Amino acid sequence: MNPDFDWYIGNIDRALDTDVYDNAALLDGTVWDEFAASIRRVGDELQRVDVPHDPVDVAAGYRHLMAMVANGIGQALMPADPYAPTFGAIARTDVYKWGLDCPDCVYRTSAIRGDLNYHVTGNIGTVRYLSFQVNEGMANHGNIRNDQLVCDAEGNFELWIGPEERPGNWLPTPPGADTLLTRQFFGDWDNEQRASFEIELVSHVPADAQTDLLIATPDRVARQLAAVGGWLEANIKFWNDVEVLGQAARWNAFDDATVKSEMGGAQENINAWGHYDLGPDEALIVEAIPADARYWSLHIGNFWWESLDYASRHTSINHHQAVVDDDGVFRVVVAHHDPGVPNWLDTMGHTKGPLLFRWVVADHGPATKTEIVPFAEIRDRLPETTPTVSPEERAETIRRRRRGVQRRFAS
Repeated sequence: MNPDFDWYIGNIDRALDTDVYDNAALLDGTVWDEFAASIRRVGDELQRVDVPHDPVDVAAGYRHLMAMVANGIGQALMPADPYAPTFGAIARTDVYKWGLDCPDCVYRTSAIRGDLNYHVTGNIGTVRYLSFQVNEGMANHGNIRNDQLVCDAEGNFELWIGPEERPGNWLPTPPGADTLLTRQFFGDWDNEQRASFEIELVSHVPADAQTDLLIATPDRVARQLAAVGGWLEANIKFWNDVEVLGQAARWNAFDDATVKSEMGGAQENINAWGHYDLGPDEALIVEAIPADARYWSLHIGNFWWESLDYASRHTSINHHQAVVDDDGVFRVVVAHHDPGVPNWLDTMGHTKGPLLFRWVVADHGPATKTEIVPFAEIRDRLPETTPTVSPEERAETIRRRRRGVQRRFAS
């Protein structure tokens, strides 16, 4: 993620703390016109000569713009008061996608202040990986995960967050911290249970604290509109640039696996970015020897850095779902059509886009090998022991994926 803009814009007073608008700029429609102009400019991103123009990509691009407008407006309007913190609803990343969200993940955030103390209580559930992460803008300043939390026999826990050290589970904050981000990665979509938790402020609220952030004033609404417009333009251009550069540097290949905590990633999340570009009768075979990890996965996206539909299509594979060959190698086929093998990533008709390996709480980030092959020769390039998946078996897998996603995002 881009460290040069704020991905969490709900706290408008922080996002635009140097800009002041007079009432007239909102009341005469100037600010709204500027917001509309931002939406017009992000549409121009889809007309760039260096992005794909196939109908499936263009359609996905315009849908992505709608989702990003909704994302930005949602972040601006949702409560983001560090004096009245709340994790709010689970982010519906199965619908509103950006930045190559993880198909196995549930994300929730709360606004905080680095100079205040908070108390989180809850139950860790049975989810494979749960983490609480302190951010200042995009920068990660530390996180703690479920296997590090001291819990009782039923999985109940309490976590202190703030500058004041507490006994037990404590996550320190720097003065500029503004967001608490939580991630839950599911391995077994059928059975793992989501964690549950809530947050409260335990520090004294200053007498001059602004605690009326949902009240619409001309200045605040003007700042919200400007923040959303700026966020849209920065995000969409950034991710388009990332994929254009990635395609040029790593055509049908992956970079080295690294930690990207300065860009918002968890400190124990080692990831490798890859990029595919396939003709209609081509496939990409990806190979890696899995690390010893608490969680790992590989998934595919479209050019606009959205994860592809992972509920009704086979577009992601994690450590629980993967079939590893007898020689210890994890082999995946990226293809436009079902090759009848367990480890298939469906492009959904997109000719090019990103791929992402995540190795979480891992002993290393494995090297990755790739090979472009004709679709008709896929079986010739795989071990003889590679299982065959029938259309009926694939349909059952998709049915279970849909059910798993419904369970994960149920309120």
